[in-house]
Amino acid sequence: MIDTAKSVSISYIKSTKGIVQLVAVLSVLSIVTGVATLTGAAKINFIAEQLPSSAIESAGFTGALTGFLLFLTSYGLRRRWRAAWYASLFLVLTVTIQGVLQSSAFSTPLVLLSFIVFIVLLTKKEVFDRNITLTDTQIAAGLALVGAQAYGTIGTYSLRNDFRGIDTLLDAFYFTIVTGSTVGYGDATPVPESGFARLYALSVLIVSTVTFAVALGTLLTPVIENRFSKALGMTNDAEPDQLSDHIVIAGYDQSTIPIIDDLQGDCPLLVISDTDKALSVTEPDVLELHGSRTSNATFERARLDVARAVVIATENDAEDIMTAITVRNQDDDIWIVAAATNKENIEKFRFVGVNTVISPALVGGELLAESARSQQDAATEVVQRLQDK
Repeated sequence: MIDTAKSVSISYIKSTKGIVQLVAVLSVLSIVTGVATLTGAAKINFIAEQLPSSAIESAGFTGALTGFLLFLTSYGLRRRWRAAWYASLFLVLTVTIQGVLQSSAFSTPLVLLSFIVFIVLLTKKEVFDRNITLTDTQIAAGLALVGAQAYGTIGTYSLRNDFRGIDTLLDAFYFTIVTGSTVGYGDATPVPESGFARLYALSVLIVSTVTFAVALGTLLTPVIENRFSKALGMTNDAEPDQLSDHIVIAGYDQSTIPIIDDLQGDCPLLVISDTDKALSVTEPDVLELHGSRTSNATFERARLDVARAVVIATENDAEDIMTAITVRNQDDDIWIVAAATNKENIEKFRFVGVNTVISPALVGGELLAESARSQQDAATEVVQRLQDK
C-alpha cells in the first residue's frame, strides 16, 4: 500500500501537470514568506543576526515579487514553452537564495520545496520543447513598446539636469513608466524654466501611451473576438487560444456526432475536422478546428497541454490509430479515449498509448446476445438508462 502510494506520488510529481502545480505552490509560498518577512516574522537562524534589517526587508520584498513572476511562468510551463523552463529555473534558484536570507518561519519549507522543484525541472527539460509562437502584429507591438521605453529612458536621462527627481537611469525608467501609464505621481517632472524638457515630456507621454494602447489591443483583441464568436455561434475555424479544460474530438463523421451531442454543455469542446463539412451544432462551447488529424501542427493549436481528454472515434481505424500516435507524441499525459470499429484493432489502440478503448460492435453484439439469451429487452433498457443519465 505504501509502495503504491509512493509510486503514484513520484509519477504525479514527474508529470507535466504535477510540475506546473509544484511551481504554482512554490510561487504562493514565496509570496507568503516575503510578506511575512516584511511584517516582521520571527527570525530563526544565525544568518539573520549577520545581516542588516534593510537587507532582510529587501529579500522579503523581492521574494514576494519573484513569487508573482514564478506564478506567471507556470502558465508558460503549462504550454511547455522552453523559455518558461529557463525562466523557472532562474526564478527557483532566486527563491532559494531569498528564502535563506529571509530566515523567517516559512523559510525552511520554502527552501526545501524550491530545491525539489529545481531538481524535478532539471530532469524534465525534454518535455518543455515548444517555442513561443508570436504573430507579426504581436512582435511589432512588443518592439514598439520596448522602443518607446528606450526612447523615454535614454532621453530623460540625457536631459536629467532639466528634470527634478531624475538622477539615475532607474529614475529615468521610472519616469517613463509612470508617464506612459498616465499615473504621473509628480515626483519626477521637468523644471518650469526648460521649455524643451517640457516638450520632450509631452512626446514621451504621447509615444508611451500609444504603444501601451497598441500592446494591450494586440493582447486583448483575440480574446474579445473569441468571446464574440462564441456568443454568435460562429464556430468555423476558430482559434482555440483561450480554451482550457476542454475535450478534443479528433475527427468528425457520423460516429462522432452523438458524442458531441452528449458532451456539449458539460465542458468546452474542440472538434478537429479535416473536411469542409459543417458542424451540425451551433453551441457557443463547441469550436471547430480545420486541419489534418495526423499533423503535429494541428494538435499544437488544439492546446493539448490544458485539455481534459481526447476522443478518437471515427469509422476509420487506420487513421484513428495514426491520430492516437500523433496525440501521444505531443502529450504523454493526456487521457485518450478511442473507439475500435473492428475488435481486432483494440490491442493496436492500446499499444500506441490509448487509455480507454471501446468496440461499439463488440458491446452491441454482447447486448444483442444477452437479449436473445434472456428473452428480455436488455439492449433497450441499457440504451434507455444511458439516455436518462
